[in-house]
Amino acid sequence: MLELLSSIISSLPVWSIAILFIMVLLLLILIGIPVTISIGLSSIIFLILYGKSLANAVTAMMIPLQSFPLLGVYLFVLMGTVFEKAGLTEVIVDALEPLVGKMKGGLAVVTVLGCAFFGLLTGAVAATAAAFSRIMGPEMEKRGYPREYVAAILTASAPLGAFIPPSIPAIIIATSTGTSVLTMFMVGGAIGIIVMVALIILVLVTSYIKGYGGVEKRFTTREVVIRAIKALPLLLVPLLVLAGIYLGIFSVTEAGALGALGAFMVAACYRRLRVRKIIDILLESGRSTAVVMLMISTSYILNYTWSLTGINNSMLQFFINISKTYSPYVSLTVLAIILAILGMFFDVIVLSIAWGATIMSAFTPYGISPYHIGAIFLFGVLLGTATPPVGAAVFVVSDSLKVKIEEIFKGIIPFVILYIVLYIIVVFVPEASLWLPRLLGLAT
Repeated sequence: MLELLSSIISSLPVWSIAILFIMVLLLLILIGIPVTISIGLSSIIFLILYGKSLANAVTAMMIPLQSFPLLGVYLFVLMGTVFEKAGLTEVIVDALEPLVGKMKGGLAVVTVLGCAFFGLLTGAVAATAAAFSRIMGPEMEKRGYPREYVAAILTASAPLGAFIPPSIPAIIIATSTGTSVLTMFMVGGAIGIIVMVALIILVLVTSYIKGYGGVEKRFTTREVVIRAIKALPLLLVPLLVLAGIYLGIFSVTEAGALGALGAFMVAACYRRLRVRKIIDILLESGRSTAVVMLMISTSYILNYTWSLTGINNSMLQFFINISKTYSPYVSLTVLAIILAILGMFFDVIVLSIAWGATIMSAFTPYGISPYHIGAIFLFGVLLGTATPPVGAAVFVVSDSLKVKIEEIFKGIIPFVILYIVLYIIVVFVPEASLWLPRLLGLAT
């Protein structure tokens, strides 16, 4: 029976195999199996149908676990977990409040800027959403912001945590595609700055129209200076890490180790560490890394399966043919649409590992920078964190603020429109994502 199925599958055209694979994957997800496990199971099913030994699946899973740069994922997760669990988000908020909090919509601006600065410390969307939901959510509601609007701002701002370096998605995109991690960091930073400015403008305009207020308390110059000085050590850790990578003093993995050590030292200086908390930090960072590494490993099995079935090669030819027949930018448009749709269901990790190198090789002959493609992957898939039906940031904010998911989706519409406009700009204006690495003299 298995041999018969195998012969039938092998005789099917590649597009039929791709559709069948996606149907099996979606079926597994719909019956309640987690997405990561579903990816691994569907890949293994097709390996069996192709008569391949499951030892190949184990080999594929072990590839990322032998990667020295990916050790940096755990170290940066550890760094972010220290800052999050030590409650140092409050220090950032306290420093920003006197600077921008008094204007109309000031608290909303504090939230956007805070998420951006917290991205320097964590590099993750969910951690950023959780931290600021707990701190800024109740405070904004006290100042007259509707709960649905508060949830929408938090959901829209949380992706800044993955754009601003050190970005864990950027590490994985760079590692899986053979590009520079530092340059991908700066690509994410360039996009993050543009998104941050655009979000601030939108919340200021909205707050002015709706009459949302800011912080009513008056701050003395002394208070402003003290709060800024108190927050400075937090920002010095990631900035020194990035500077060390840029100057070639240490590798990304070594930088992650230094960042984690620096985070522990800063938290200790703020007297935010206890033995129980250190244990919690180590356990939480271990769990978070295990989830990420499992996703990476199953994504490598997916990549191997798609290569075996010819899906990756067909995809390569698909984009090359569109570029030849029409234009590379028509091909980029198709890619952007596909990533935006799939990003609603799959993490950036999965798609960058499964497709990243293949997609980049399709566009490189036409003079399109691999970092421009990396930017589209990063933006396109992270767009899905704030949109239905999955929206990782949406669920975190909903749980933290006790707001219904459908209410968040209704309130976030203006922000999603803004994101789509920015996404289009990133796709068609390469300089939008490459200006920062070029400014720093990095090869793009």
